Amino acid sequence: MIWFVSDWHFGATSILTHQPKREEAFGGVDAMDEWLITEANRVIKRSDELYFLGDFCWKASRAGHYRQRLKVRRFHVCLGNHDSASLINHTSMSGLMLFRKFQGHHFHLSHYPIFSWNRMYSGGYHLYGHGHGKYEKQLDEVCPSHRSMDVGVDNIHRLTDEWRPISLDEVLERLN
Repeated sequence: MIWFVSDWHFGATSILTHQPKREEAFGGVDAMDEWLITEANRVIKRSDELYFLGDFCWKASRAGHYRQRLKVRRFHVCLGNHDSASLINHTSMSGLMLFRKFQGHHFHLSHYPIFSWNRMYSGGYHLYGHGHGKYEKQLDEVCPSHRSMDVGVDNIHRLTDEWRPISLDEVLERLN
């Protein structure tokens, strides 16, 4: 199975200030880190693939620590504005943008939301993070029939009431 998520911000105490629902839910950064890893490992199997769309952890020196705790074997990353380039040492594939085909559908993956993407007018999808759910409404207004989605953990929580990655099947169901 294919999974997507972004914006875990492991080890970043400032995320609790910027995302009050996290402060409410976890109380502290250590509890947040533990919960996010546990929830990811609950839904993702070792044979699955996880596409992480940026802002993995606060300190570059801790990237390997957090990565080792995720049981998924194939870990693909689009680097975010809070990621160190050294994160690529812990990935199966990485880049600023990734272009993939899943179940016959073309996907443009990036950390940042964009208003026009590869194959947009021929059924292509765009998945992104960075905005913590705040750009969804703007994208709906600019392009009502768009096929894009914020897969950041805060937006997934808003949509599902769970702090976990979202599956390809769930993405397709929501966007079709």
